[in-house]
Amino acid sequence: MKKTLKIRKLLCMLSVCIIFIVSNSFIYEQIQINADDIPAGALPEDFELIEDEDLLTDEELKDHGEVDAEETFTLDDVMKSDFSAVAEEEELPKDGEIQLDSFDENDWKIVLINKQHSIPEDYEFTLGTISTSKGSMKCDERIIPELQQMMQAAKDDGVTLVICSPYRDYERQIYLFNRKIKAYMKQQMSYLEAYRVTAQAVTVPGASEHQIGLALDIVTNTYQSLNEGFEDTDAGKWLAKHSYEYGFILRYPKGKEDITGISYEPWHFRYVGKAAAKYMYDHEMTL
Repeated sequence: MKKTLKIRKLLCMLSVCIIFIVSNSFIYEQIQINADDIPAGALPEDFELIEDEDLLTDEELKDHGEVDAEETFTLDDVMKSDFSAVAEEEELPKDGEIQLDSFDENDWKIVLINKQHSIPEDYEFTLGTISTSKGSMKCDERIIPELQQMMQAAKDDGVTLVICSPYRDYERQIYLFNRKIKAYMKQQMSYLEAYRVTAQAVTVPGASEHQIGLALDIVTNTYQSLNEGFEDTDAGKWLAKHSYEYGFILRYPKGKEDITGISYEPWHFRYVGKAAAKYMYDHEMTL
């Protein structure tokens, strides 16, 4: 009799566990289905649900989007190291010289990383590190020579470019994503609503170009807020007009949100190489 009761208790506990697992799986799938802009599997396994007591303070919300002056890098900082040995010589093509079918989708310069195309597991690159008194700036070492040339050319035109967010590792991207969610949840959004809105402004961890060292957030010494106002600065105008000459593109342009899935960011630039940058600039395309 006692053995029978033990078996029944064990079966009951097993049934409860099965129901719990199935119900939670169903809920997770429903979230994925309802969140139109969140691809299946985009949420990292170690992504933590944000509790109410862990929300941003009013002061943090007020400062949200401001650049930390201790994490910015000027032309003088960027010119401290010589990476010319790793540069791939590429001339800016002339008008009509390049065709769309000339590009190889496997070329590292134009690898597509977004919410639908996470970073490939076998993707490899070498970080170039520029050490300064403020810390160290990192990005794919192959883009540094042309970044130096671009910043110098801007200076020659009387424009100061400041790098505020180069390479980010996975943990940093999770932190930024979480922080944005907290800000929206502070505004009484549900977690799902906050996640959906956040995914339009901060790339889902594991799908950010910053994590492969090809993306840079660029501001100027007189305007260091990451918002649309940057487009009206001399630096914003100079970059929009000249960045392609050095292999960089405005990654999330205005009017292309339905393609990129990210809101307009006049400060976010991505290296794609001179040929691809010129082609996209001439044809008003985005990666």
